[in-house]
Amino acid sequence: MDLYERNYSELTPDEEANWSLLQEDSVVKTAKNIMIYKPFFRKLPKAVRHYQSIFPNNYLDPVDLENVDLLSDQINQFVDVLDSTAASEREILNYIKDKRTYPIIASILNEYFHFGHHEAYIFPEFQLGNSYQVDYLLVGNASGGWNFVYVELEAPIGRITVKSGDFGNVFQKGFRQVRDWDSWLEQNYSSLRETFCKSKKNDVSLPDEFIRLDKSRISYVVVAGRRNDFSSKTYREQRLLENDSIYMLHYDNLIDSATNIIGQATY
Repeated sequence: MDLYERNYSELTPDEEANWSLLQEDSVVKTAKNIMIYKPFFRKLPKAVRHYQSIFPNNYLDPVDLENVDLLSDQINQFVDVLDSTAASEREILNYIKDKRTYPIIASILNEYFHFGHHEAYIFPEFQLGNSYQVDYLLVGNASGGWNFVYVELEAPIGRITVKSGDFGNVFQKGFRQVRDWDSWLEQNYSSLRETFCKSKKNDVSLPDEFIRLDKSRISYVVVAGRRNDFSSKTYREQRLLENDSIYMLHYDNLIDSATNIIGQATY
């Protein structure tokens, strides 16, 4: 699916010219045919920042996090969607897609993981062969390499937890889903190379982490319910599952992480 209104795999002549001028203006000195530049990433045209990445049309531009007013308005609208008595998983997915509020989902990287601050990407409706469709795949890079977070959104209302504090039917559905994904990945991970190649820039190679399965680089997130659905027992169960790289979050966690990332330098 198309995340953005334009194709960032190509640059206009004006964008290429602006890029060249910025490179020239950013040269500090030349020594033994080596050009030394002062940092100018944030001065680049937005299209160039996307174009330089591995997946130009899935790139999460950290400069967008500086748009405080827009992001704050989007979060407020997101809360309104969640507070609606008719709120459903599909309504939430449609809101994020229609309004392009991908930083709300991507904020999970900054809040719960230690990767994505070098580069971050989002793949909505990510296909695992013909078997499964993941709501969102988040891909983040850090000094330790590339990592992957498979995200499943469930309903904000329903039987989220039971009286004992254990996860109810809504979370159990999501839990079964990520277990199915995990099983599929163990058997078919190498086949994702073709899927990623459809989105990558033509002149770059896929890093090894995209081709060879390393389970230590994979995590799962299920989002359902609201803060008042969780009890101390629920939070204990949540912590136990994190040992298996499964994060069971409520939507208020997502609101908090999306609010916290506003104005940050990176994801």
